[in-house]
Amino acid sequence: MRRLRRSVERSQASALRRFARQHVLAPAAGMSLLVVTSTALAQGQSKDDIPLNPVDVQAQRRGEYRITEPSLFKLPDPIKDTPQTINVVPLEVLRQQQVFSLRDSLRNVSGIAINAGEGGVQGDNLTIRGFNGRNDLYLDGVRDWGSYTRDTFNLEAVEVLKGPSSAMFGRGSTGGLVNEVSKTPLRLPLYEGQLTVGAPEFVRTTVDVNQPFSSSGALRVNLMFQDNDVAGRDDVHTQRWGIAPSVAIGLGGPTKLTLSYFHQQENNIPDDGLPFLFGRPAPVSRDNFYGIPDKDFQTTNVNIFTGSVEHEFNEHLKIKNQLRGAIYLFEQEATAPRIVGVPGFGTPLSTIAVSRGAVARDRDDRLLANQTDLVATFDTGPLKHTLVAGTEIAWETTDTTSLTVSGIPNAGLLNPFSEVPLSGIRRTRSTRTTTDAWTFSLYAVDEVALTPHWKLLGGARWDYFHVDFENTTFATLARTELSRTDSVVSPRAALIFLPTSAQTYYFAWGTSFNPSAEALTLAANSVNVAPEKTQSFELGAKWQLLKNTLSLNAALFRIDKTDARTAEPGSLEQTLDGKQRAQGFELEVVGRLLPDWSLLAAYTYLDTEVLESKNFTAGLPVRGQHLIAAPEHSGTLWTTYDLTREWQIGGGVTYVSPRAANDVNTNVLPGYVKADTTVAYRVNKNVELRFNVLNIADTRFFEQVYQGHTVPGAGRTFLFSGLFSF
Repeated sequence: MRRLRRSVERSQASALRRFARQHVLAPAAGMSLLVVTSTALAQGQSKDDIPLNPVDVQAQRRGEYRITEPSLFKLPDPIKDTPQTINVVPLEVLRQQQVFSLRDSLRNVSGIAINAGEGGVQGDNLTIRGFNGRNDLYLDGVRDWGSYTRDTFNLEAVEVLKGPSSAMFGRGSTGGLVNEVSKTPLRLPLYEGQLTVGAPEFVRTTVDVNQPFSSSGALRVNLMFQDNDVAGRDDVHTQRWGIAPSVAIGLGGPTKLTLSYFHQQENNIPDDGLPFLFGRPAPVSRDNFYGIPDKDFQTTNVNIFTGSVEHEFNEHLKIKNQLRGAIYLFEQEATAPRIVGVPGFGTPLSTIAVSRGAVARDRDDRLLANQTDLVATFDTGPLKHTLVAGTEIAWETTDTTSLTVSGIPNAGLLNPFSEVPLSGIRRTRSTRTTTDAWTFSLYAVDEVALTPHWKLLGGARWDYFHVDFENTTFATLARTELSRTDSVVSPRAALIFLPTSAQTYYFAWGTSFNPSAEALTLAANSVNVAPEKTQSFELGAKWQLLKNTLSLNAALFRIDKTDARTAEPGSLEQTLDGKQRAQGFELEVVGRLLPDWSLLAAYTYLDTEVLESKNFTAGLPVRGQHLIAAPEHSGTLWTTYDLTREWQIGGGVTYVSPRAANDVNTNVLPGYVKADTTVAYRVNKNVELRFNVLNIADTRFFEQVYQGHTVPGAGRTFLFSGLFSF
């Protein structure tokens, strides 16, 4: 039997190599074929073996945009049969676009807006279907809430799950969540390196080495260093480096143990962009920088340790346990520009001044979490069940010291000066806040096959969330101690119709909850307020076309936050008398139109409104306004065509309509269209050269949203890279 299996494996590997030589433009063709061959090895195993993660393998195959399996253990069905909108940005797209951060990767997903940093919450900040998703970032299924810019050097893919998902993930996920899929050890060797240089000044290098040390064990190490300016933004600078080793034993067997460590550091000059003037970004040069390069800084130091054990008892029962420890250190002193006074229309721009409000914080966030998930299949009479159940225990803590910075002179709106004498600047400690949060949860979701074509899904999660909060004001030595406990049940249900293997239709209902201390902070006016509640309705369809090489997905959705926090006029005390709604539809096409033509395209129409609110800002009511950072229209397109075995061309367009930057919609960002392009040449099986032009037309656009300022997107950027594999 073993001889027969090895013969089949060699035959499959040979066929895959012939296919790759004929149809695939591969930056690292030789190593890619080895990775693809690992799929054949997994397919040739006995029923007692655990196949390799499909996402890992498909992400390594050159030219594959269409990922069919989610990476998350708790989602056992293929993406096409999961009753939820799931968008996946695979490694192939990240490489073709020369995408180096999570923030940039999400441009490939419509319905997501990028937010600027808010006070002490910096790093990746986003909005999903109109609702803030800052606390809805996950790394391999475990919450990853630290303040840092997530690099892609150790990622196989980025997954976006749309719609409330508290039944599976706990607090948050009002509009959805983002999950990063890490690179993991493989059973066959992989040696790869990439060097990227560009203009304006840009240097980046990465190394990816996978070395098996036995038939079922391997070590993988990923390295990264990047140093760059930003086109069109004077004085803004980014420098970061990272290392991510991981080791796995038991690959291909019933029990797999994986240990990994992730480290990333940054040392940046942060960018808070331009102030708003008359409700729009100030009409000044995109180059204008209102910060102080000799003073402003941003440093992060991230350390994440993860241990994972998977065991398959038999073909009907498997279990996974993840233990995660993380330390996120963040320190920043940045300049937030604001218009001085209230200039009237017609005021000469040369007479308008800009204040330089300094935001200075030192933050230490920590996480210790353990997740256990179980997947079981069984029958009860004629009904076939797929049960997913699990538990989570987590401890999260944050310690933040805020500083008041004074003595910074104002800048001119048209001509800000960056050389500011530092001798007059004073820093004093303002406040220190510490928070300890404990989570304990149990969940179970059962999918029942009623007939060969109909399935019913239902389940719930119970969360116990306790927070102790302490705030000290140094000027008065006043101390505030607050605590809150929430116990919440989050149900979920769906009806699924599968008339053929290429068609899926579903109606799904889900819920989420947002406690007052969701972001690990409490206030006296919210400590007695119960969690906000949200429910979502989604009617969707997923079709597999062109002999299963192209996916077409569509969904109608409505998200109602029925218990939004608000306050009576003249009162600071919050209640749950507010209501918010986001509704619309989405379309996505991903896969191959022709054997050499790949496409990823998506569009979202989003209609948002604050239905009920007692809040007023500057005398204006919040009720009736659109949600912040929620564009009515957003779309993305990326496509490549392999002209020959050596040459590939491609490009894409991103469109975002105007969106509000504050809750009364008086500050609005204009819409924009931005285009990028790429050309690649495969020198031989070991070397690929790629040239990218980002923002071809040097479009002036504003991507990152905040109520008081907005950060311009990068201008025209040229990148040249070489990808080498041996």
